[in-house]
Amino acid sequence: MNNRISRSVLEDNHKRLIDQYKANLSDVCAIQSILNDEILSHVVQELALSDADHTWAKEWISDTATIFRFLRHHGFVRSFALEGIYTALIWRLNALRLFALPSALLHCLPPPICDPLGRPLVFLQLSELLTCEQTMMDGLLISLERLSIHLRSLNTLNNQFANREVTLQCVFVIDLEGLSVQSVNLKILTWLMKEVVPRYPGMLGAVFFLNYSWTYAITWSIMESLLPKSAVAKVFFPSREELLQYCSASALPSNYGGALSPLHLIEDPLNSHEQKNHASVASREWCMPAPSTGLPETLHRQPSSVTIPPRSSLNPFFGYPSVASFSRPHTVQQGRRRKRDLLLTLSVLWWKRWGTRVIILLYFLIVAGLTRKRVRRVARWMLGVVLPSGSTLLAMT
Repeated sequence: MNNRISRSVLEDNHKRLIDQYKANLSDVCAIQSILNDEILSHVVQELALSDADHTWAKEWISDTATIFRFLRHHGFVRSFALEGIYTALIWRLNALRLFALPSALLHCLPPPICDPLGRPLVFLQLSELLTCEQTMMDGLLISLERLSIHLRSLNTLNNQFANREVTLQCVFVIDLEGLSVQSVNLKILTWLMKEVVPRYPGMLGAVFFLNYSWTYAITWSIMESLLPKSAVAKVFFPSREELLQYCSASALPSNYGGALSPLHLIEDPLNSHEQKNHASVASREWCMPAPSTGLPETLHRQPSSVTIPPRSSLNPFFGYPSVASFSRPHTVQQGRRRKRDLLLTLSVLWWKRWGTRVIILLYFLIVAGLTRKRVRRVARWMLGVVLPSGSTLLAMT
């Protein structure tokens, strides 16, 4: 358990990250070129995107830091990174909707406040994470999206100065006060690991847990053995004095030992109008609250198209996924033609043709094997009975 904040470890991790960014910048640009020239045009046709959605998707692809984080998350393998980016892009266009209000759980300190390595500081009161499950999950997702846009706006400002490095990550300060181990919601943790982390990879540079007790130390000792070493090296459990020693008083709110105003009185760039000035027209429309309709706010919207299963009888491109547009119900567009779809379809067809015979053959083989073992067992028993009498006859002769 890392009680003290190891500044040398954080500096080494940060330096390694910046070096990886510079070394793989050409690959990032190549991936962006493929996304713009090939994949995005295909997605526009596949999902019948509006001009606003097209602009927003293109803006997301143009963020070099985001593409680098995906490339790093997939081990710097272009094909894997492209697959992950494509999946995230489809999810964003079909499911993510920023008309809901952001969550008050995340509170980011405004620039130029940052940690000693130039990364934004984000505070999270974990006890409030369990207040209203669905509303909290929707709001938290929107806050993470706005945090990603905030990092992009910081890099836009950094590009104006030759001596400033790119901002790739942020630092989370998580307050455990008022939270008991028994109240931990496993559903939310599963949702974070399966749904959120793969779509916002590599944004965390370090995590500082405050106000922890011995029960958290036991829980962390179990989780520490399950997590990869790279993730464990980012987690620390400092005291407020150690956090103050690392960040300095000028970078911390007064309720965390710093010289700033209390956290709730400090402007949050994730919830302010300043963020809209750094985003495109499409992003500004996304960040505006939805007009009051009397309906509950949600992240999900009615899709403009429906995906036809690869082996559906309604699919004219049998074996490959295809998309039908609600606005043009008689128009069906073929999806990506992948070898694994063809192999899977051939396997399904082969099993439908020969599956019953294979099961019958396996049944007879199992029965024959069991029968053979039973015959051997009986033969051994009979030999055990006969041999003693046979040996006596041989001795008499």
